[in-house]
Amino acid sequence: STINNTYLSNHTIIELWEGYREDLDEELGKDVAFYLQLNLKHPQYAARCKILMSHTHLEMTALLQLELKCLPLAVDWFERAKPCTALSIYEDDLSRRKQVLDEPEGVYQSRVL
Repeated sequence: STINNTYLSNHTIIELWEGYREDLDEELGKDVAFYLQLNLKHPQYAARCKILMSHTHLEMTALLQLELKCLPLAVDWFERAKPCTALSIYEDDLSRRKQVLDEPEGVYQSRVL
């Protein structure tokens, strides 16, 4: 999957049917349940977080071909995505609590542009 495909995928679905219950997570699958919770709890960051989770090594060759004219935009995108390193879901249930982007901030900072 490309970054563009990840971005264009639906980040607004928060339930698959009316009356969704967390105990149905097993039937949905952990990945689907996780993404639904991300969409529900953090809709403003869902797309960025999913891009960072799915594409750990971002290809920046296209930006370099533009002679770094887009570099400020890329740096700004990463700055706006930084909250993904601190977000969590299932906050009410400590046994299920999970970080959205499960990597230390140092690893996030070391991503190569």
